[in-house]
Parts: sequence; structure tokens; C-alpha cells
Amino acid sequence: MAAGRILGVLSQLSQEQLATFKFHLQERDPTRFTTMDLEGAWNCPALATLLVQRCPREAEEVLREMLLQIGRYDLCEGAEAAPAAVPRTGKQQTTHRTSDTRFNERTEQSHRKLVTYDMSKKRVAFMMCVTTGRSGAEKDIEKMNKWLDKFQFRRPYGDCIDPNGKEILPAVEKFRDQINQSHDEISCCLIALMSHGKSNGLIEGKDGGTVDLNNIFALFNNKECLKLQKKPKIFIIQACRGGNVDHGVEQKDHKSEKADDTYDLRLPTTVDYYIIYSSQKDYVSLRNSEKGSRMIEAMYDVLSEDGTEWYIGDLFTQVNYKLSEQTFHVDENPVKQTIIMESTLTKSLYLAP
Repeated sequence: MAAGRILGVLSQLSQEQLATFKFHLQERDPTRFTTMDLEGAWNCPALATLLVQRCPREAEEVLREMLLQIGRYDLCEGAEAAPAAVPRTGKQQTTHRTSDTRFNERTEQSHRKLVTYDMSKKRVAFMMCVTTGRSGAEKDIEKMNKWLDKFQFRRPYGDCIDPNGKEILPAVEKFRDQINQSHDEISCCLIALMSHGKSNGLIEGKDGGTVDLNNIFALFNNKECLKLQKKPKIFIIQACRGGNVDHGVEQKDHKSEKADDTYDLRLPTTVDYYIIYSSQKDYVSLRNSEKGSRMIEAMYDVLSEDGTEWYIGDLFTQVNYKLSEQTFHVDENPVKQTIIMESTLTKSLYLAP
């Protein structure tokens, strides 16, 4: 089946249906469709291409099977794919209904497996930003304010602007303590740290003093932050992770330059984390003196294009796509940037208000 035909069908699905489509696709063949593959297929063209690449001989059959799984009979080809399309009589009709019943039961069971985090309660955020010696950082604060407001994250405990290195960990720890002591139900917390950084997971204050990111992550594990057990913790790290520079390579095909225990109540110590780094390990993170940090800019652009309905993996995959399609210049040399996403999430996370 041509990718164009698949794209035409997928384009008629809602974001929720696309997410369920991908869930069933991985459930059908987790070896052929890995989590990384499906997170990379953040839009319809990418998903259509992936389907054709992974199933060159049976793409049509797989597409039809997935459409049945999500209940989009109207998009299936042929009378047998759409149960309501052709009336049947007698024994045939009874057999068809029985088959439909089994299918519906199987579909309902599959849908129940697609568990999502409850994001209906309070969302809280903490933002730390060093502006000293970081021209353009004010733009980062401005864009992050809009980004957090869009996703309804509140900051009742205030922000931390221009701290010294030794002040960062106590400030984050105070935020954690306020969460633990809160009488409100909290769905999620987000910690945004924007500063200079070094290799080995160190982030700097305005005085050059450093704090280890691992010590910050540990403040929110299931032992230290009881209030957020089984709740998602999002970390956005806008900082260099070393001094290496990615100058990129030219495309080989250079056609375009565009840019088990059910009753075991124990929890893993560190789980339900989603961490976004603005650069690869040991590489620099780019910041423009007028526009601000490139990752924050890409996040804001994706949000402006209405990414509020996306699964968080799709959201930041699109951010990564935005960055990867651009070539920046430092001292007249071409430089590329890609983000890194690390996840121990146990459910699907949607930030839509």
C-alpha cells in the first residue's frame, strides 16, 4: 500500500485515536514497532512512513487491523472490515454479531491497558534561571512563563532567579518540602533549571558554584517526596553538558535543505520521572543573545502550534525535530543541537489542560 494512501487515512484520526493506534501497533509487534520508533513518529507523515517501512508487504492489512482496534470502521476498506456496511441474515448474521462481540470485548480490554496519569488536580512548578552572564536568559523566563501558564502549572512558592551555586539545592528542597506539606491534591510537578552547566551532571549558579543534578532528582523520589508517589515529575534542564560541539554532517540524500505481583505495594525508589536535557551528554547547549536558549525557543514554537493535546513524548519529539531541522552558527561554523529525553514514566502523560 502506498504511503500516500496510509497518510490520507491517518490524517482523519484525532490525536487521541492516533495515540491509541500507536499503542495497539506496539502491542501487536513490539519488536518491529519499538517505543522509540513510535515516539519518533510524532505526526501522521512520520507514522505512515514508519508503517510502510516496517510492513512493506502487509501495510494495508496492519492499517486495517489497527483501524478496527480503535473502532474506525468507516475508514476500513471492504465490507468485512466495516461490520455495519452490509446487512446479513440468518446464521451468517448471528456469527457476525458474535465475532463483533468478541472483538469489542478485546478492544475494551486493550483500551483499559492504556492507562494515563490523572492531571485534573493542581499542577505546580519551580523555575530557576541564572541571567548573569547569560544574555538572552530573560527571553527564556518570558517564554517559560507562557509555556507553564498554557499547561496550567502554578508557582505558588515563587521562582529562583540568579542564585549562587550553594543556594540552588536548598531552594529546590524548600519547593519539595512545600509540596509534601501541602493540603492540596497535586497531579504533577515540573522543575525547570536554566543556567550554565558542566559535564558529569553539574549545573552552575551565578557565582560559578555547582550543584549535582542527581542530588536534585533525588529530592523527588518516592522516599523523599511522599506527596508525589505515583505522580509524574518533569525536569527541564536548559544547560550545557560539556564542551563538545556538534557541527553536523551532510545528508547522504541531499534533496532538501529545510529545516508480579498484583498485591505488592512497594514502589521503585525512582520512578515516574521525565527528564529533558537541552543537549547530548558532553555537548554544549546553544543560546542566542536576542532570542534566548534554542531549546526553550523550540518548546515555545511547538506550543504556539497547539501541541497541548499531545502525549509528552510526542511533544518533545516535535521540539527535537524543530531543533534538528535548523543549523545554527557559532563563530561562523555550523552547529547542530538535539535534546535528550529520559523517562521512567509508568503511564501515558498528557499535559493538556
